[in-house]
Amino acid sequence: MKLRALALTALLATLGTGSLALAQQPASSSKDEGGLNLPVSLDKIRAGLAQPVPAEPLKGLNDPPPTFTVEIREQQKFDDLVSKLKFDKGGPPVPGGIDAYEQYQRLFPRVDNPLAQPYAGFSTGEMMTLGIEALVEKYLAQKMAHVVGTALREQAEREAREEVARSLAQFWASRSSPQSATAPPKE
Repeated sequence: MKLRALALTALLATLGTGSLALAQQPASSSKDEGGLNLPVSLDKIRAGLAQPVPAEPLKGLNDPPPTFTVEIREQQKFDDLVSKLKFDKGGPPVPGGIDAYEQYQRLFPRVDNPLAQPYAGFSTGEMMTLGIEALVEKYLAQKMAHVVGTALREQAEREAREEVARSLAQFWASRSSPQSATAPPKE
């Protein structure tokens, strides 16, 4: 197979560059069919393509055969379990198929459609987590925010008073009038 591909590639390459070879080389004594003076012999290419290509043996055929076997002994138990399953086939078939029915439910949700409910996408565990977080936020976080908020506000007021006092003291110290010699008035 590789030999045929190589020969075909060589043939295409020679035909593509044949006009260049004719223009560059002087006429030689070996002429092929059609009067073209090609640098290769078409007879040799045909002979190479006519030869059978030995097929490569498949890998793994000469390897030793496997020394293991597989047996399924639990088939009867499995069949018993599957036979107990009940697949509900009640009701008439849905017009347009089940895919069209599901698409219609998503496009036009109804109140009784469970997928249209606000928390339909959550599992039971996720719903429990959301409920606990809501209770913690309501009873604990709001109370803590109130207590912490009051403490932070009182601290901010205290720091603001101190800053005003420092600014007034700096102002009275920077004045160069006779009043600067006297102490600043008390609050």
